[in-house]
Order: sequence, then structure tokens, then C-alpha cells
Amino acid sequence: MPSSAGLEFDTIFSFDGSNHTNITLEMQSPVGTAVTILNTSSHVLFLGDSEKFDMAVFDLASSGSLGALTWAFSDGSDGWTTFTPSSSRLTFDVNDPKAGLSYDFKRDGVEMFPANQLKTWGTQAVNSQTKYWIKVTAASVTTPPQLYRIQKRPRATYCSTSDVFTFLQLGNIVGTPGNPATDFSSTTTPSKDTVEGFIQAAESRIDYMTRKSWRPAYVAEEYHDFNLNGFKLDRPDPYKIISLDIWDGGDWETKNTGRGQDYFLLKEVGMVHFSRYFLLPARFMSYNAPIWRFGGGEFMMPVKVSYLAGRDIHADARESGIVHEAARKLAAIEVIRSADFGTLVVSGADRIQLLQRVESWSMEVELMLDTLRAFEVF
Repeated sequence: MPSSAGLEFDTIFSFDGSNHTNITLEMQSPVGTAVTILNTSSHVLFLGDSEKFDMAVFDLASSGSLGALTWAFSDGSDGWTTFTPSSSRLTFDVNDPKAGLSYDFKRDGVEMFPANQLKTWGTQAVNSQTKYWIKVTAASVTTPPQLYRIQKRPRATYCSTSDVFTFLQLGNIVGTPGNPATDFSSTTTPSKDTVEGFIQAAESRIDYMTRKSWRPAYVAEEYHDFNLNGFKLDRPDPYKIISLDIWDGGDWETKNTGRGQDYFLLKEVGMVHFSRYFLLPARFMSYNAPIWRFGGGEFMMPVKVSYLAGRDIHADARESGIVHEAARKLAAIEVIRSADFGTLVVSGADRIQLLQRVESWSMEVELMLDTLRAFEVF
């Protein structure tokens, strides 16, 4: 299995103004013990990890009612920098009554942490834990939310910068005699951040070429026509519906997930089915619509759904190793192209010119991607 970071945070603290409570274990179970967070305006939720991450997924046990949220990241010098996460920019229709709304802990949801807004993100200590931290506070609290689980998406999912460093056998080159290095850093060329970018580019290429993904992807506001038999989501491997809303002519009605509720997801085939038959809202009688739209209401594309899709690279025993190998070789190729580590790469007793090694890796990656490519029907 890949040695890259998983979907669980290293450390999560709930701070009450005086004491830090470690809630990491509780936040790793989807249906475990619910934990109340942000009880008052003096409370803080800290999300920490040894590697950078760009998304947090929140599974709620009960809704909260909070004032304006403030998000901040650690600046690496025992300080905090406030920023605006991306969820408020994922609503594309400016006429949508919910346009511009950020995640507010009222239901399950996702918050995004764009790298371009966290350029000075660094590690620092919180309660003696040195991590990359993001914290959130609420200006006011009417009802504190209760959470079952919080997950992350690492910036580098398919492999780690350390994997690339080890693959290129750079320990003795970057380190000192008798004390080899184990990873890129802020002072190496290329830097750890740069190699992280190479890995992200490799992941995008793998996803594009294979038409599959082994990392969480947040699909915001996908629109569908209503069908009594349900509808198929556009992205492969969906695993969690974040929200499903139906347009009633003036606002979006939020539906609840579950067999005993309004709809449910069949992950294996990517289908959303409604749990019961019902007619959609219409200002005119639905029989005015063509017969094939009976029950579909008056409005076109009245169903709006947001969801998470993608496989877990750590749970896919069949293909994860191939994905990991392809990612680290693609990143290694970019490292060699962007930096001069000498004319030879050592592999056991062999010494092969870098250009030949890059050409060999490129051919191997193409074969791997052909093996992973999904079948499509047009």
C-alpha cells in the first residue's frame, strides 16, 4: 500500500479558552461518539497535520447555529493569518438564494483551503504539537454543532515527497556523510513545496488519463432533471452526497438522505434513487407538461446535487500500488528536469544516464496508465 498521507488528521483539538481537548480519535469514526465543538465564541477548533492539506470534510451528528466563522492558518512563526476558504466561491449562479454562502456547520459539508491563499503556511506548535494548523472560531453561538467525523484531503495523496526523494536516492547527496536526508525541505532545490506541486500535477494527469480518481473530489452543484426512477451522477465512484436540493420556483428545498428519508445513493453504480414516489412542485398542473415529464414538475433541471467522489487509495488493493508507482515516477521526472543532481543516478551497481532513466520511466508510466484506464461508452 502507498505510504502517502491518509484521510485522517494527525491531530484535532477542541479548545475552550483554557484547555485543549484532543478529539482526534473521536473524529475518525463516521458513526462513533459525537463531539460538541465551538460551544461559545471563545472556543476554537484546531485541525493539524504533518503534511499540508487542502480540504476538510465534516460529518455532523446535529446541526449548529453559528455567527460568522473566522478561519486562520499557522504562519510558521507562532502567528496566525486569517483567510477566506473556497466554499463561498463554489456557488456558480449569482441569482441563487444561497450564492456566496460559506460552510456553516448546519449540515454535512466541505471546506476548501486554496494553496494560493496559504502561501506562508508553516508549522508551529499548538499544545506542544508542531503541525500545519488551520483553526476556526465563531463570532457567536446559538446552538453548537455536534460532529461524528472530520477528514482531510492531503495536497499530495498518491505519493509523498519523501517517496520521491527516496526513489531518486538523494539521501547522501542532500544530507551529510553518515547522516543522509530523508525528504526535500524548504532549502533543497527543488523545495518540498515545489515537489508537492509536481505530485499534484502527476495526480491530475493520472486522473485525466485513466478517467478515475483515488483521492476525494468535491463536485459542487451538479444539475439534473427529475426522474421518478432516480438519476446517475456524472463523476465515477461517488461515495457521499453532501447536499441534494430541489427547486420549488422560489428557493431550493433541501432533501434528506437515507432509505427512510427522501433519497439514497447506490455507490457501486453511481445512482441516486428517491426513496418514495412524489411529484415535484409546479405552479401549474403537471399534466400540462409532456407525458414523459409527468411528475417532473414545471421546472427544467430542478435537482441540484453536491457530492464527494473518488476511491480511497489506501483501500484499493487492486490498483493503488500502480497509482502510487506512476505518481512518484512522474514527479521524479519533473525533479530531474528542474534540478541538477549530477549526471548519474545510482541504482545498485548500475549507473544509467539521467536522460535514459527519464525515458524509461516515461514509457513505464504510459503502460501503467493504459492498465488503469477506465472503459467508457460514448
